[in-house]
Amino acid sequence: MSDTVILETPDQIQAFQMVVFKQALKALLRDMQVNRGYNSTNCRKYVSSLTGEKYPAGKKGIQAALTDLENLIKSVGA
Repeated sequence: MSDTVILETPDQIQAFQMVVFKQALKALLRDMQVNRGYNSTNCRKYVSSLTGEKYPAGKKGIQAALTDLENLIKSVGA
């Protein structure tokens, strides 16, 4: 009955974080917010830390960050 998954390696933890931020960016595009920690600025900064690209404020920046994050997730196989 236990479906608990323990993330032990840094790669597993980073893959989990990328998926969580992906969902937060999708919520922001729908004018929703997962919680105060996952606001537009924090999400864009997280993706910037992975890609090295700076994303502008607003929906265009969120969409660009989401697209880059989805491509990054596909490339690492998360």
